Amino acid sequence: MVWDPSLYTVVGIAAAGLFFVIAVAAWEHRTEPGAKAFLGLITALGGWALVYGVQLGFTTLDAQLAWQRLALAVGGPVPTLWFLFAVQYANRDAWLTRPVRALMVIDPVVFGLLTLTNPSHGLVWHEATLVSYGALEALDLAFGPGYLFHIAYAYIVTPVGFGLLFVATLRSTLYRTQAGLLVVGAVPPLVANAAFSLGLNWHPLPAVDFTPFAFLITGPCFGLALFRFDLLERVPVARKRIIAETDDGFVVLDEEERIVMYNPTAAKILEDPAEGEPIRNHLPRTDGGEELETVNGATLTTVIDRQQRVYDVSRSTLSDHHDRVVGYVIRYRNVTDRHRYEQRLKVANRVLRHNLRNRMNIITGWADRLAESDDEEVAAAGERITTTGESLVELGEQVRLLVETADYVGETTETVVLNDHLAPLVERVRTAHPNAVVESELPPRTTVTVPNAKLLTIAVQNLLENAIQHNDAEQPWVRVTVETDSGDDEYTRIHVADNGPGIPETEREVLRKGIETPLEHGSGLGLWLIHWTVTAAGGEVVFSGDESSGSVVSLVLPP
Repeated sequence: MVWDPSLYTVVGIAAAGLFFVIAVAAWEHRTEPGAKAFLGLITALGGWALVYGVQLGFTTLDAQLAWQRLALAVGGPVPTLWFLFAVQYANRDAWLTRPVRALMVIDPVVFGLLTLTNPSHGLVWHEATLVSYGALEALDLAFGPGYLFHIAYAYIVTPVGFGLLFVATLRSTLYRTQAGLLVVGAVPPLVANAAFSLGLNWHPLPAVDFTPFAFLITGPCFGLALFRFDLLERVPVARKRIIAETDDGFVVLDEEERIVMYNPTAAKILEDPAEGEPIRNHLPRTDGGEELETVNGATLTTVIDRQQRVYDVSRSTLSDHHDRVVGYVIRYRNVTDRHRYEQRLKVANRVLRHNLRNRMNIITGWADRLAESDDEEVAAAGERITTTGESLVELGEQVRLLVETADYVGETTETVVLNDHLAPLVERVRTAHPNAVVESELPPRTTVTVPNAKLLTIAVQNLLENAIQHNDAEQPWVRVTVETDSGDDEYTRIHVADNGPGIPETEREVLRKGIETPLEHGSGLGLWLIHWTVTAAGGEVVFSGDESSGSVVSLVLPP
């Protein structure tokens, strides 16, 4: 048994090397939809080319037949893997019924076993001779029914795979280039294999199976689809990653703003869209026209399944690794519950601002008259009523602030100079509480990042007011200082210290848990307002001190 490699051997091994390089590169994307079938296909093509290239280096009939059996066994799964990849690429998984799956398993397994055991039955080929073409020795085979059945199967499933990819090239520019490269790369080996199976000769070339050699064209095409056009990261099957049953609507567009896919919720919102249709046909007309940019940040109210729904609409751009725009995604985020909640909150806020305040003013007015009574018990009752009424008015004001500050919380932030906002606030508190000592030490240029400057002043104002109003010392004292952390995690800390009774542990625990229960709750909204304000800015509230020595509350915020 002599192995004398020829040019055909070198070409076959080179084709195999190219496919193995592609397989190694594709391995990192193995979890992507369709990736396993693609990896299997690439590996089978590379193995087939390698074994056949080695086979053509031998010069004896027995050696070539041994390698021929192995080559056909390795190449046997190629039609199945091609079909499987095309089905998954085109998102036609519904085609993979149980009978189809069984046939896809049976053909490569049975054909492989028949090929490897052919000497005992001759079902794949029943006659073989070695023909010389100069320095090249090649097999001339007379194929049997086993091979013919396999070829019949291959030429059923392979054209179907071509059809699926061809449709993908026509229907959407989002996938056109990569699908086109797959089709172009698969045509040469298909033609070469058909010629070999039909016994056609490529005169003056030798009568060998040129299918593995045609892989030299297939490899670059598949490589371009993978490396240049993100084959395994942008395949149509990835569309189904959008959850079909979600309350949110999703529409995927190509770069020409035509609909590529949509989920059932989006179909109801857009009222019977069609793939390939321009999205502008389903966008509301505005002063800016029907341009896609007009939908970003819009709010849509519509009726779906006889219920009114509210959606926040956003648009994002799909780009590949080369920063080329390859499409768009429009998301309709269901905010119906939030919208209803906000409506009710605003109604409650209006009631608190007007009805409660007006009626409490009447009550405190009559209570003031009672407090002027000569009867000490009546006067004391009037003072208690006045104090309680003022507390309720203050509670209503806190609720108003909660509703109002919710409008300031969003994705945008701003950097503010602390001294510019806290210094005037400290002066206002001093004026409002002349009996209290209000001290401050504010660096002139220190900044913090918050969603809105008003949130910052509301939080600090609540701390100062609470420190004075709930202070049982003979002379309330409160001090505001600022500290800037140094190191990798930089934060600015606003400390508010007082000489009051301290914040009870139960209040702190409620805030740490972030939820109130019937048995465990805070005494008011002040600390909640501070907590929500600071956490909305990406910071936290830290408590120190105890109930016997006053308290220090620190607002930790990004600089």
